[in-house]
Amino acid sequence: MSPELIGILTVGVAVIAVILTALQRIDKRFERVESRIDALEERMDRRIDTLEERMDKRIDGVEVRLASLEQGQARFEGLLDGLREALFERAARSA
Repeated sequence: MSPELIGILTVGVAVIAVILTALQRIDKRFERVESRIDALEERMDRRIDTLEERMDKRIDGVEVRLASLEQGQARFEGLLDGLREALFERAARSA
């Protein structure tokens, strides 16, 4: 084997070693990034679940308050209907 061929092969092996080392480092970085993304996704899922629970409770509270308001309004309308009937009956009787 000639010295030139040995030199070329040595450089080729060195380049391959550098490429493989770089690929391993990149792979490790991707794994770290992937694990960080997974952790962020879990945190976001927990936050979204918490927000959904809070919103469900608030919506339930609003529904209860709205039902109470509807009942009060129905009572008020009943009183107004009774008052109207009483006033118009008096007006009809006196006329």
